[in-house]
Amino acid sequence: MKTLGVVGSGNMGNGIGQTAAQNGYEVILYDLAWDQLKKAAERIEGALKKRVASGKMAQEDMDQTIAAIRYTSNIEALKDCDVVIEAVVEKVDVKQSIFKQLEQLVSADCILATNTSSLSLAEIASGMEDPGRLVGIHFFNPVPAMKLVEIVRTERLAPEVLEKADEFAKSLGKTTIQAKDYPGFVVNYLQYPFRLNAMRMFEKGMATAEDIDTAAKLGLGHPMGPLELQDMVGLDVTYYATSSIYEKTKEPSMQPPEILKKMVEEGKLGRKTGEGFYKYN
Repeated sequence: MKTLGVVGSGNMGNGIGQTAAQNGYEVILYDLAWDQLKKAAERIEGALKKRVASGKMAQEDMDQTIAAIRYTSNIEALKDCDVVIEAVVEKVDVKQSIFKQLEQLVSADCILATNTSSLSLAEIASGMEDPGRLVGIHFFNPVPAMKLVEIVRTERLAPEVLEKADEFAKSLGKTTIQAKDYPGFVVNYLQYPFRLNAMRMFEKGMATAEDIDTAAKLGLGHPMGPLELQDMVGLDVTYYATSSIYEKTKEPSMQPPEILKKMVEEGKLGRKTGEGFYKYN
């Protein structure tokens, strides 16, 4: 495995691409929108410059990483990839369409993976000719810093695909765990109720966003507060994901609170729009 294709150039997509390029892969980052690709290139270069400035990376390594990433709006450019990871919006129909195209484009040996955080892999793969090809390789944000990757398997997943997906994630310096294709998988099934409960506390006026986050950091030992984390991840991402989980499980702890729905409708999505539970320059 030498060449990685990434579909989607948002925070997760560019993070996956950067991490792979830092670990010796040739990366092709695909997105329909050139303005998004331009933003991705700027984010990656900015993140690498910070690493150089802090002494965590040599300038030569930064130059090699940047040179290893190619940006394209033509999906045909992914045809010779060894691994392709989809990292687009959390909507089943969008992902289904992508994998129908990819299955006809890439070789039979290419690993096809989704970075979905909560959607059903079986549902995403249902439109493919060979649903046993689709595996979940779920990274966490920010990808370069977070050590864990969830390898998600469906009942139809081919064993050799599972093995190669695990090998790929470990080649990026990640620690892997395996999860069944169940809403939320392992990590999000643990942490979504916590984040949603913090939103309910804020909604009820029980405490300010700052105090809720300080309580989580200093009282529970979390590196980030739940609302800070929410702004970084994106409110829309969490709203779509938890809505999907709630529809499938009907678990009250997974139901998105009204404040989350309202903020998404108002376009207050967190850091990427300049306002969420906090305001950003």
